[in-house]
Amino acid sequence: MVKHFGILFFATTALATGAMANETLRLDGLSPETSRQSTLPACENIPFDKANCVRALACLGSEGVYFDGQAHGWDTGIVVGFLDDDTACTGEWVAGGPNTPGRAGLICENGVEANILYHTLDNETGTVISSGQDNRGREITAWSGDLVLQFLTGPEDDTPALPCGPAPIPIS
Repeated sequence: MVKHFGILFFATTALATGAMANETLRLDGLSPETSRQSTLPACENIPFDKANCVRALACLGSEGVYFDGQAHGWDTGIVVGFLDDDTACTGEWVAGGPNTPGRAGLICENGVEANILYHTLDNETGTVISSGQDNRGREITAWSGDLVLQFLTGPEDDTPALPCGPAPIPIS
């Protein structure tokens, strides 16, 4: 039975008002040196537990746009994360049955909305592969799980990479 996968959930950042042009604007403890991705909570694979969390990665189309985040929960849950340009996305997922794929929906701050279906490859590690489409007509391929980086590492290279565009995108 499909037990894992989530889509994105993350609080929207509020901009400070009255910032001077020569001041450094800081949002949610971020500085120009940190990406919003680094603000995600610690993630631990805890099979069969609602506190479960695994890495979630996705390609949106074939032009290099990708999502990097986390899937939280068991049987149902949320996903939190960001597109490659640091746009926050939030969503929910629900597991399918023995012969039914799981489903997930995603909404990003920039108006991107996505729907995907997923199939479990390994329930214990939360490893799933997904496909779907966003509201801009782009095909989506997504991967999730405790061992997702190993799954995205090729036989001739020890660096995980997302196949989201003309050249693989290294990811750590």
